[in-house]
Amino acid sequence: MQLTIDKQQFLRGLARTHGVADRKSSMHILSNVLLSAEGPDRLRLSATDLYLGVTAVVPAAIKKGGTIAVAARTLFDIVKNLPDGEVSWNLSDSHAVELSCGKVRYRIPAMPGEDFPPLPNPGDADFAHLDAGMLSELITLTQYSMSHDDTRPHLAGTLFEGDGKVVRMVTTDGHRLSKAEHKVAGKGAMMNFSMLVPHKGISELKRLLDDVKGSKGKGDEASTIGIATAGGNAFFLREDLCLNVKLADENFPPYDKVIPSKQSRTVIAARGPLVEALKRISLVANDKSGGVQLTIEPGVLRLQSQNPEVGEGSEEVDVDYAGDQLRIGFNARYLLDALSALPHDEIAIELSGERDPGVLKPVGDNSDFIGVIMPMRI
Repeated sequence: MQLTIDKQQFLRGLARTHGVADRKSSMHILSNVLLSAEGPDRLRLSATDLYLGVTAVVPAAIKKGGTIAVAARTLFDIVKNLPDGEVSWNLSDSHAVELSCGKVRYRIPAMPGEDFPPLPNPGDADFAHLDAGMLSELITLTQYSMSHDDTRPHLAGTLFEGDGKVVRMVTTDGHRLSKAEHKVAGKGAMMNFSMLVPHKGISELKRLLDDVKGSKGKGDEASTIGIATAGGNAFFLREDLCLNVKLADENFPPYDKVIPSKQSRTVIAARGPLVEALKRISLVANDKSGGVQLTIEPGVLRLQSQNPEVGEGSEEVDVDYAGDQLRIGFNARYLLDALSALPHDEIAIELSGERDPGVLKPVGDNSDFIGVIMPMRI
């Protein structure tokens, strides 16, 4: 295997793949990135931990084809620190590669490409195309309430759905829930699907989406992501990059039953001042519970918290409310996570009783978002 490649192109491919390689796995090959020559002018880089897989294709001048697996982190660090220019790559034997750039020379241990596990293939699956910015926004609005407890796989991921008219993401960790959706048209409107994407897959998808968002303007063909499922895997495709994720074979909780159908009280508040007040009052909240008490009265939302070892604090925030007084406790971090994910200036807090869940919604929003937080005793 012999080739030459621009340092920046090489680094771009490695930056997209090396993070997926599993350095802690008992299978040494999984800590490697697979390099495969494709035709005369393309180099494919692949990495996997057997649950996630990423493949990137970058331009290169292929002099002699072949495949080889090299330690992903080591190769990324080396290429990152090379001087700008053309990198020469030569496979001297099946156990080492020689890499040079300018006056820099390296000889790096390698493994045969045949030892690398094959990545799932979408085959002839139909891809729907959705706007990367829209999908990234859905993740931002829901990722915070996703469980990361792998012993509860039905919660440790995002329910990702499409019904031909709406694309939706839902997450819950058992204490809170968030649901966000967007209307779709065009190619995305043809897709009907339901998949439970594990949290590691969602994190990697967010990186891919942010990369697409930053590359070209919204509405451009290059700002869309192709989505398909096959063989228990989800595939997210963008021109020269493909992410595959092994889907969770679990049943997500019936989220519609968790979302209150009607609340008796609605408080309208400016999001920014409420966030700042919560941050201040949570400084004296109980370390374990993180609880703050909310007291709503006509025109006022009072936040209170205390910790015998630290002290106590209270602050009032002006709100639009004209109903009866209500006191209710919430975990301050849960409120802050939901409010910080929203970009809106005003939010609505819907409440019923002190033991009923609270609902957060943006005011004047074009998309549909609902955040549900279970109350706590203070």
